[in-house]
This record gives sequence, structure tokens and C-alpha cells, in this order.
Amino acid sequence: MNTDRAAATKGRIEAAQPSLPEDPDASGSRADITDRKKHGGAETDAERPFQRLIDNAHDLVYRTRVLPTRSVEYIGGAVKEITGHTAAEFYADPDLAAKAIHPDDVHHHLETLRDPAHLKAAVTLRWVHADGTIVWAEHCRVPVYDAAGNLIAVEGIARDVSERVETQRRLRESQEQMRRLAARIQTAREEERATIARELHDELGQTLTAIKLELGRTTGAMKDNRVTPMVIDRLQSLIGLVEIGIETVKRITTSLRPPTLDHFGLPAAVRWEAMMFRSRTGLRCHVRADKEITALNPEQQTALFRIFQEALTNVVRHARASAVHVTLAEQRGEFELRIRDNGCGVTDAQLSDPRAIGLLGMRERAALVGGTFLIAGRRGKGTSITVRVPLTTSQPKPLAARGRRRAPRRQGR
Repeated sequence: MNTDRAAATKGRIEAAQPSLPEDPDASGSRADITDRKKHGGAETDAERPFQRLIDNAHDLVYRTRVLPTRSVEYIGGAVKEITGHTAAEFYADPDLAAKAIHPDDVHHHLETLRDPAHLKAAVTLRWVHADGTIVWAEHCRVPVYDAAGNLIAVEGIARDVSERVETQRRLRESQEQMRRLAARIQTAREEERATIARELHDELGQTLTAIKLELGRTTGAMKDNRVTPMVIDRLQSLIGLVEIGIETVKRITTSLRPPTLDHFGLPAAVRWEAMMFRSRTGLRCHVRADKEITALNPEQQTALFRIFQEALTNVVRHARASAVHVTLAEQRGEFELRIRDNGCGVTDAQLSDPRAIGLLGMRERAALVGGTFLIAGRRGKGTSITVRVPLTTSQPKPLAARGRRRAPRRQGR
């Protein structure tokens, strides 16, 4: 039975060797059928249904001879639609594929003829038509060997995937637009936070301070005028309430935009946040920084600081840790922020949970400044977060300086 199959295969290969049709526009299928009739009889009748199947297919089917000489043994199906050339042209010029494929993709085509290892995976090639149209085709190929193990031919099927490639391109463009929009929103949000924090500090904070001073003077003056102790007590209570208001304003402005980040940089801001974290939670938080002044631009510093804040929040909520170790380092053109805790360790289920908005937010913040975000955990050994951001040579204007100008101080304060 194997002998019969080999004979049939040989017959199909021989039948596929066409005499070029006189009409140069004739398709490969016409040339193939004419040539097959020379072999005549039952063999042609048996193969005719398969030939009709290939001719009516939307795919390109081909067999290219590599040894002893390069030639196109068979090509059929959607030849013109995909390649922009007729089957007759491929029979006449075995090297036509290298000329019709996009120059940037030719190496993929030639590699398959030299090394069978490149035939294992599907490859997408661009076929350039005479009118400039580009058709993307996914080629699935298999090697054909002789008894000695030499590659003698390549058989393949190509399918037009232009629509899929275009859809993927539009999707990538849409995703990139969304990323740019998200980056703009994050920048606008930080700028607005900085503006609000500054206004609270400069306007409301100064007003409350002035009220406190005036109340103090009034209290002193009333003591001299022998005002009842009850009135003095109420004035002093008002002073205490104003002091609480001042502290509240400081706390709100600091949470909106830590002044340390704008004035002293990321390492100092991280140390300050670690100190506040210790005072709030009682957990140890150790910070080690190689440098106090970094080459990060303001957007990168803000992103890393917000990631650090979110990481500390996750430690409190989920890690059940007693200590956090933070390192900040610059090396080989990258800035690295690493946060490690000694808690229970994040699980794969938690990492893949779509409701983990905090993790998603950290990833997005890192991506928006061109960085990478890695998180790993070991059960009972804690969790490690590593963020790497490429260092830039240009230093954009600080966020704090990009808000609207500080309003002039009113007279009489």
C-alpha cells in the first residue's frame, strides 16, 4: 500500500510540472489541467476533485523543489489574490517569491530553503503587488526529505491574514491611545493635586494661622480688661480648634502631594512615607538608597512614589507582615525600586484576580513611565515587588512648578 501511495505522489508531482501556457495571463490551474491530460486516464480522473478543491480554495498551496535545482513543482489556489502573480509566472521564475515578498520579510523565505529548522513554526510574510497593495499571508510549511535525510522540497499552505493583521494593528493603536490618555489623566491628576495642596497650604493654612494669632492677641487683651474666665476659656478653646484645623490642612496637603517629593526627591519622600507608615501601623520599614539625588524626571518619581504607597497599603491589608525592606538603586541606566516584606506571600490566584485593582494600578503606573513591574511571592516567605524605570537625560519641569501661579498674598494678614 505504501508503494501505491508513493507512486501516486510521484504521479502528482510529475503531473504538476506544466508546460507554460501560450496565454501569459493563463492561471496555474489551466496549465496544470492541460499537463495532467497528457498523463490521461484514471489518474487524472482520480485527482480532479482534489484539483478543483485547491482551485476553489481561498488558500495558496505550493511545493518548491530545493534539490537538485530550485524550482516550483506546484502552485495553486489563491495564487493571484495572495501573491499578485500568476502560477505561470512562478513556474517560469523559481526565484519570483524572493522578488515579490517584502524586502524586510525575504530572509524568512530564504531561511526555510537553507535550514529546515525554520519550517517548524508558521511565518507571516508580506506579498507586495504591482499596484503597491500589500497582502499579509500566514505560511505553514513542512519539509520533504529524501532517503538520505536531505531536504529536497518544501510544501506549504498560505492564508490571507491581512484583515486579522489590520485588526491587530488598530487594536494596538487603540491600546496605545488609551495608554497615552491614561498617562495624561495621571499627569493632570498629579498637577491638580499639587495645585490643591499648594492652595490649601498657602491660602487656608495661612488664614487659619492668622486667626490663631488674632485670637491669641484678643485673649491677652481681654485678660487686661478683666473679662470673665469663662470668656477666656472659650477663646482658648477656639485657639485649640484652629490648631486642629491647621494640622488637618497639613495632613490633607501632605496626602495630596508630599512636599518632600517636589523639594528633596524620591529617596527623601520614601523615607518620610516609611516613617509615617511606622507611626500609623507599628510595622518596621527600613529604607536604603544608593543616592539622594536621582536622574529620574518628576513623572517617574511620582509614579514610583505612588507605587510605593500602594505597596505599603497592600502590606497592611493582605501580607500579615512585621517588617518591610525598601531599596532604591541606580545601575546600568535604570532606576530600581524594590519592596520586600516578610509576610505570608502573594499567591498566583491573587496575582491573576481581576479584582486586584491595586496591582493593576501599580502595573499601569510603571508602564506609563516606560518601566517594568514584577511581583513574586513565596508562601510563608513574603512578597517582593520590583519596579525598573529607564533613566532619562532630560529633566522636565517639576510638577509642582507647572500648576498655576501662586496667588499674591492679601494685605493685612
